Parts: sequence; C-alpha cells; structure tokens
Amino acid sequence: MTVHSPAPEHSGARRRRNRRRALSAALVLALASAISACGSDEPSRYSRACGVVVDGSGSAAASRTGFDAEAKLKATLQKFLSDNKCRKTSFAPITKVSEASKCQVSPLDLDPDTSKTADRERARTTMRAVALSNALKLLRCAQKEEPGSDVLGGLSRIALSKPSGDDASFDVLVVSDFDQGDTDFRLGRQDLSTAASRRTVIDGFLTSHGTPKLSGADIYPVGYGMKYHTDTSHYERFNAFWTELLEGRVKAHVDTTYRR
Repeated sequence: MTVHSPAPEHSGARRRRNRRRALSAALVLALASAISACGSDEPSRYSRACGVVVDGSGSAAASRTGFDAEAKLKATLQKFLSDNKCRKTSFAPITKVSEASKCQVSPLDLDPDTSKTADRERARTTMRAVALSNALKLLRCAQKEEPGSDVLGGLSRIALSKPSGDDASFDVLVVSDFDQGDTDFRLGRQDLSTAASRRTVIDGFLTSHGTPKLSGADIYPVGYGMKYHTDTSHYERFNAFWTELLEGRVKAHVDTTYRR
C-alpha cells in the first residue's frame, strides 16, 4: 500500500491563518476588557474643597430693602455645589462680629464613601440637600444675633477651612450684599470717590480687621451690591472698593456666575 504525504501548505495561506488566529485572540481580550470596565463603571470621586458664607444681617431679610438671603440660598447653593463638584464643604456666618459668632454648623462630606451597589449620584444629591438645610440653620442663627454685617470677618472665618498650599483650590459662595457695617467700620461712611481715597480706606480697613487668607480662592458673590442696584455711581465706587480689596489685596478671584 502506498501512503501519500499531505501536500505542503502554501506559505501565504499559513500567514493568513495565523493572522486570523491573532485577530480572534485580540477581539476576545478587548471584549473581556470592556466587560471588566463596565463592571467597575463608577463615577469618579469629588475632591474639591468649598465654603459657604451666609449673611445674617438686617439687610438679609425678605423685605423691600433686603436681599432675601434665604431665597438666594435656595436658588443657588445646591447648583453651586453641583457645578463645582464640591466634596468637603465648610460654613461660616456673617454677623456683627463674624469671627466671634457662636453660630456654626459642621463641615460636610458631599461625596461620602458608600457601598459599591449604592447610587453615588443620588447620595451626592441627598448630601447637597443636607448642605442647604444646614446653611439655612446657620442663617437663622445669625439673624438672631446683634445686628451688623462684618463681611470681612466672615471671609476670614471661612479662610480657616482653606486647604493648605498656595495652589490648593477653594470655591467660596458668599450670600451677602457686601455692605460692611460692624462696630468699627461702616462702608457707607467711607470716601470711595477716587482710586487714591479707596486705597487709603482699604489700607486702614485691613490694618484694623486683618486680611483673609484666601489667596488663590474663587469667590462667588450672591446678592452683591443690591443696595445700590438703582444708583449707578454708588455701585461703581462700591464695586471698585471690593474688587481692589478681594482681587488686588487678598489675591482671590471673583466670579460672577451666581451673582443675582
């Protein structure tokens, strides 16, 4: 009996077969990686530090001459916290003597650790609602204290929560009309008519009250200058004063995204 050897495989056919095998293996690996990724598809964690400063002075009332701090908190706070992906969030009041005020609420973690099966976005939404509730409690406490509006003191108090490091991010929502009026300094009585007079006023103000350590922070005012919304000339002087103080001296950045 004659045994015939199989015909030798053409080298081109062998290369094509090897390529098909390699491609099949690559597709299997890619599919496995995709399945693994889907199984661990969890939103990235938030890390940004934020602050909320609430003005409880008489002008914060819901009246014809007030800026209605409660309404502004309800309209902006949760959006601010969501937009800026805030995690650790601290709170400070504005009162007649803000730094010595007994009004306080504890910082919150707005992206807390949860089980792997928990809905992280729902947990964040819930914590932002808690943050609003706490800010409203702080506002009501501040409104019960002696009338006054130490805006700079409120900024100094929230500055204690700023992360260390010159490049550390810190977003601060300040619900206030910024009409400084404490025992030693009333903004409405100062000469803000020229750049030179404003510099003199700011020099004395920071010497007596201290400079908030908010260099590099982003400050988002809400209710800013509402006392002067129908008086253009007064508003321009008021705005020039705070712009020079916050951006020129404190070295913070003022963002008007939530100003209303």
